[in-house]
Amino acid sequence: MKLFDRSGYKPQLTEEGRALLSDAEIVFRRLDRLNARVAAMTEGEDVDLPLAVDAGFSPKLLAASVAALLSESPHVNLRIRIMHEARILDEVLSGRARIGIVSLEAGLSGKQVDGRDLATHEMHTVAAPGYPLSKVKAPFPLSALDDHRQIVVAGGEAAAHGFDYRVHTTDVLIVDNAALKLELLKAGAGWAFALDHEVEGALADGSLRSLESSAVQHAGLHRFGAIWRVTAPPGRAASRLLDLISEEAGKAEAARTYRAS
Repeated sequence: MKLFDRSGYKPQLTEEGRALLSDAEIVFRRLDRLNARVAAMTEGEDVDLPLAVDAGFSPKLLAASVAALLSESPHVNLRIRIMHEARILDEVLSGRARIGIVSLEAGLSGKQVDGRDLATHEMHTVAAPGYPLSKVKAPFPLSALDDHRQIVVAGGEAAAHGFDYRVHTTDVLIVDNAALKLELLKAGAGWAFALDHEVEGALADGSLRSLESSAVQHAGLHRFGAIWRVTAPPGRAASRLLDLISEEAGKAEAARTYRAS
């Protein structure tokens, strides 16, 4: 196979040579990545980073941070699993996840973990405009929520072991994902506490409305943090990812403050 045409002043790639060039570039990129992984392993850095992420955490914020990390450190292999908050502590303690991103609202028990704050999301009380609760004169007392069906995202663990203060248990519709919760809300099946990134589009187009309770003067803030085993603190790549998430969250919070001013 002839790869170069040497008939001219300078050798030129033949058609076959050009066809193989892209394959060669892929091989060299893979070699560069392999060398980077070997160097990182030699220095004790993260090369495989399994994450367990709360289903309520903003996917947009997470995606932007992950993309930024991979542009800086393409040798890192990330494995991201989204799950309900009740499972995350066990994933971290078992070692199946190096880092857990979890809601801090329900509290965490266990002396075997350490962690840090990451982000806050606004929490809204929402329902469809035609839902009966939306027609109650605002601001209504918090107890009025008990007279209407609440839609809750929860895994089997939460349903089996009971809910926390965020659930008004008189009439509860339990689903296992936020997408279904959103569609049920828009269909008028109930009301819900929902994070800003879950309902911002529906609030903007009017298919959902934010409800006003006399006990809640402002939209609540829902805190998320990162946890890890005390004996396995985050390495360089994991620490960088958490810093990137905090930076992205800071930008989102600044934009939220600006809109509110």
